[in-house]
Amino acid sequence: MTPLVLPWFKLEPIALWGFIKLQPFGLLAAFAVLVGARFAQQRAKQLDIHASVLTDFLTWTTLVGLISAYVLNGLMYFPEDFWAALKDPPQLLQRYWGLSSYGGFLGGLVTAVVFCRRRQLSLSALGDAWCYAIPFAWVFARMGCFVVHDHPGAVSNFFLAVDNYNGGGVPRHDLGLYEVLWALAVAPLFYHLARSPRAPGFFLTLIPVLYGPMRFALDFLRATPAEGGDIRYLGLTPAQYLSLALSIAGVVLLTRLQRPAATATGTGPSA
Repeated sequence: MTPLVLPWFKLEPIALWGFIKLQPFGLLAAFAVLVGARFAQQRAKQLDIHASVLTDFLTWTTLVGLISAYVLNGLMYFPEDFWAALKDPPQLLQRYWGLSSYGGFLGGLVTAVVFCRRRQLSLSALGDAWCYAIPFAWVFARMGCFVVHDHPGAVSNFFLAVDNYNGGGVPRHDLGLYEVLWALAVAPLFYHLARSPRAPGFFLTLIPVLYGPMRFALDFLRATPAEGGDIRYLGLTPAQYLSLALSIAGVVLLTRLQRPAATATGTGPSA
């Protein structure tokens, strides 16, 4: 084992009965959803959002987000295979291209906008509860990525690199672990900030400001496509382009948040 790096390990699926297996990634992802819902409820109470409204909002954004995470991961990282599978639709259910975090964000965002417009609710308030919960849920979501090591990084002797990565004989960065550490730092910060009154949209602004630049920088540590890493377009991963867009959106939201805000949130149950 290379000195001063983490030892290799990987949590394998646990056979339950027949072909049914308990997947470590799936288990942690499900737990992340539950944790996220719990913290979203905390923020919703502060913003006087009705519990039934929040439940509907989280149900729709989560379901559509999971679908878009799967579809966009195939489109962005396995475009040839994905378009080929479209010619034979059953393959879309038989093949698995993984889940894209940004795909989930985009699908959830579009759903959030449609949901709020159709019900005439405040996107700032509901989106704020949603974004407040993200770092708490992200600890477990990215832990799922880490324990199965599906985000290989470049070869490195950094003390947090994982040795003998996927049996390759060399230590590599693990981007899943690094995002766990980011979430572990941001979650207590959010919890502390939420103890004081914050205007609707406060955490909706903080998430893109804190996550976008971090994700853009981390993707420079990814393994090359030949080594099992993400595809590049003009030298950048798809996530890096989306990180730039997210960072810009965060700056715009931050600017707007400084302006006098409307007092009505419109998040109570509709008549």
